[in-house]
Amino acid sequence: MKSTIRRPPPRSRHPLVRALRGAWTLPTSLLGHAVGALVSGSLGRPVGGDAARARLYIIRMPLVEKLKGITLGHAILLSPDYAEGTFGRLVLAHELAHTRQHDVLGPVYLPLHAVAQLVSAACWLVRPVEGSDPVHAHNPLEERWLFLGHTAIGELLAGERMDPVERDRWLDELGA
Repeated sequence: MKSTIRRPPPRSRHPLVRALRGAWTLPTSLLGHAVGALVSGSLGRPVGGDAARARLYIIRMPLVEKLKGITLGHAILLSPDYAEGTFGRLVLAHELAHTRQHDVLGPVYLPLHAVAQLVSAACWLVRPVEGSDPVHAHNPLEERWLFLGHTAIGELLAGERMDPVERDRWLDELGA
């Protein structure tokens, strides 16, 4: 499965669309902000740009550190080890891409993502993918149906598929 890299269109700023999006993502976003504030001891900081927005919480917690980052609605919980440098910006861009998935799937996102990770892990047992891990390799919510797929992070770090100057300009546009 080829990992996606693309420029997303801006999210709608129409007041009605914004209100509907906020209501649709409210259950997951509330959970994310509650966990983020409780564990980080802060209200997070706004991140993102026209394509995706969220609040970023830096979390020191084994689960978050193992996963690098978790997106719950419009709350991104990121390990401090993955919050700096080009790699950190790419991880943040990937997590911002998940907020766009939440905009579409709303409260269905978390259960759907869990099922997709289980199916991906089962597929990986039969067909491992070099350079990826079981829960990401065959998961379309991690590799295809977002503007920055998980595996593409490593490709962009290596200067593949986009030169570093273009990559950094793209990350600036995304607010990562």
